[in-house]
Amino acid sequence: MSFDESTACDWKDNECLDFKELEEQITQIVDNGNLEEMLRIQLSEVEMLQSMFSNPGEFCVYDHSVIADINEFVDGKCSIYPPRLDFTINLFLDKVKLEVCINLPHDYPANEPDIYVRSDTLDRNQQHILNSDLANYISTLERGEICICSAISWLQENASRYHVESSKPEPIVNNSDDNDKFFTRYWIYSHHIYSKIKRREILDLANEFSITGFCLPGRPGIICAEGLARDCNEWWHKVKCMNWKKIMCKKKEVVNINSLSVDTLRKFATFQEISFECGKSKSRDCHMDMGELYRYLAEHNCSYVFKDYFGVDGKCSSNPQH
Repeated sequence: MSFDESTACDWKDNECLDFKELEEQITQIVDNGNLEEMLRIQLSEVEMLQSMFSNPGEFCVYDHSVIADINEFVDGKCSIYPPRLDFTINLFLDKVKLEVCINLPHDYPANEPDIYVRSDTLDRNQQHILNSDLANYISTLERGEICICSAISWLQENASRYHVESSKPEPIVNNSDDNDKFFTRYWIYSHHIYSKIKRREILDLANEFSITGFCLPGRPGIICAEGLARDCNEWWHKVKCMNWKKIMCKKKEVVNINSLSVDTLRKFATFQEISFECGKSKSRDCHMDMGELYRYLAEHNCSYVFKDYFGVDGKCSSNPQH
């Protein structure tokens, strides 16, 4: 049974990426002079934040070696672009504990930081609204100026109003009649996927909703998610609720299950994070091996989607990694 590929998605036919553009996106971030200046600003801001949040558990850097790499780069001791800064600030407010996950692109503060707020004291809807409002606030700030402190101040002043006590559990809406009849496969494109927190959240949500497929982090980021329509719809809704520079459904495949087993329609046995690297260049971030990506898709009988993403027919790498 063939999939219905006529479902409309939020992608334009002329938005395919060519390899030259992809290469430029990966290797040409900003010129070295501007990059060094912006990284110096980032180091100064991190130092300031560490002094502001000096209590145990308040300020957490995922990989301290990244700071050393950035220092070597700005001091001219290394010409390889350093990794992106990734850290968390834990805020302890009256009613709410917030985990503020921050990932700084190389060209911050010229461009916005990637900030995502999590909290066990907020339900997913409250969390989504908080993140959306925070993103809107950050977008009003002047580019070129540091803004992490401003974002933290905004959260300290406003986060408590997103926490609403509820004595009644949310009603469960039973809309499974139609959605249980269809199997869907989403092909997702993101401008980039770097944040470790988002990547962990994507994996956790896939497990929660019995989704199979894969997540390929980097720039661009690619995700495949397949399962029952109701599960995929809910998963996609929650993933879209995270703060993204750009994320969209490139392709959506739908099939009527009828008497078929869901597992027979799956192209992937589990949901996992994958990576294909073809060595390092000016950046410590490795390039995606497009041939290996095509090989992976072909092994799972979905190589057809490669052209939908990149506008060209794919071919396998001459040096397979497995």
